[in-house]
Amino acid sequence: MAHQNFILDDLEEDQETLGLIRAVKKIPEYEFIFAVNRINNFNFKRIKDLKYSGKYFDYNFSVYKGYDIEYKNCIHIFSNKSTSSLQKKEITELFVDEENERFLLNKYRDIDYIIKTTDDIHDFSLILLPKNIAFDVQKYIISSEEELYHLIQYYD
Repeated sequence: MAHQNFILDDLEEDQETLGLIRAVKKIPEYEFIFAVNRINNFNFKRIKDLKYSGKYFDYNFSVYKGYDIEYKNCIHIFSNKSTSSLQKKEITELFVDEENERFLLNKYRDIDYIIKTTDDIHDFSLILLPKNIAFDVQKYIISSEEELYHLIQYYD
């Protein structure tokens, strides 16, 4: 019996659609979530922080979880900017690519929050945002090649 060799090559890369929120003005995080909760029925609550471990620092990002009863969809809101950091190793190099604050989307430092939904429901217009606090949600697609994809993909 001859052996057949199969090459299992997954050329199709996974993608995730996220929503990006940029605040009109800087306000404390709790005020933003309170304002979102006032005009939505998702009842966002802060849950366990997302932790990211760098070479020199450990970072925490706040995470809020809400539930859309009508569409049976879980919604997470992640802060784009780290809420705290802990230096775990002294920096002895001159040029280091790590600072005491970190952004989940480093090239979009003006983004304040990132929304992730379950069940591939990406109609972010269902999430009402106070017009005087935040701009409309922008869709952003990340691929499985990006670090952020793996950080938030299995979060919860």
